[in-house]
Amino acid sequence: MPGPSARKVVLGIVIALCLSFAFWPFGGGSSPQDSDIVAITFSADGQTLLAGARSGEVFALHVGDGRILGSGRIWKSRYDHRPAGFNSLAFERNGRFVVWAGTTLKLIAFDSVEPLPVIDAPRLAFGGAAISPDGRRVSAISSAERLLVWKLEGPSRPIDLGRADAGVYSATAFSPDGTRIALAGHTLRMFYAQSGTEVWSKRRDNYASLCVAFCPDGRVLASGSQDSSIRLWSADTGDEVSVLRGHQGYVDAVSFSPDGKKIASWARSGQLFLWDLVTPVAIPTNLAATTGGASFSPDGRWIASGEARKTVGLWDTQTGKKIRSIR
Repeated sequence: MPGPSARKVVLGIVIALCLSFAFWPFGGGSSPQDSDIVAITFSADGQTLLAGARSGEVFALHVGDGRILGSGRIWKSRYDHRPAGFNSLAFERNGRFVVWAGTTLKLIAFDSVEPLPVIDAPRLAFGGAAISPDGRRVSAISSAERLLVWKLEGPSRPIDLGRADAGVYSATAFSPDGTRIALAGHTLRMFYAQSGTEVWSKRRDNYASLCVAFCPDGRVLASGSQDSSIRLWSADTGDEVSVLRGHQGYVDAVSFSPDGKKIASWARSGQLFLWDLVTPVAIPTNLAATTGGASFSPDGRWIASGEARKTVGLWDTQTGKKIRSIR
């Protein structure tokens, strides 16, 4: 019969096993905020909303009836089957797949019938992902502070376009015609996508740009900054055109209307703003307090933003009123 010491050891093992089953893999490490939608965009036809939750889950939602058309996630590890959080998401414009940038760089397919493109990513963390309009290139920023671009047709090894000084916390964007790539960070830079040649660069102050978006005609670039401002730049020369002020936190999302006359923006203070660029002085309309993201629908009727409990809100761009929620 085991002695007192042996019985204590056995009892300790039993308690440890019980606790592991009680908390594995669903317990611990979660919070109500994990279900907040923090990234959002419309598909090119406006029929699908592509949304990412703070937990790391991604969803394709039908705009008309709210059906979940697809979902995906990256597990924390082979042992920990909980979704890993991402630094950024990039959605293919037709909703075929998502580039998930976090502890690694992965493609997630919503359509399991069509095979995924091949992408060869180094073993690093990533952020600032973007997909070219034709779906043939992917850009992302590694934790080694390098801007990398992959061709999804042909060789899958990335092309290194140089230093990205804000690392995984900065952003990239392809121009509407896919010929250029904008890079946010402490230095705002523009590259030719095909050759990787730098077109221009503008060193900012101590505040980094966190997001970038092209106007639909490709002539103007908008950037959201740590100093709570939105700045408009000439995409051709890098000259500053104007500064929009009104947010009270880091600006993490900017989106142009299809006609280029309005901007939707979201800041970490929770403010979802709508700006009219036609007026002499752009004064924002505060639409709501939301949890993340801002995206114009392709027809310009709606602005989408994330809300709590895996919900997406839609606002009318003419009245500024919320018209519906999709959960």
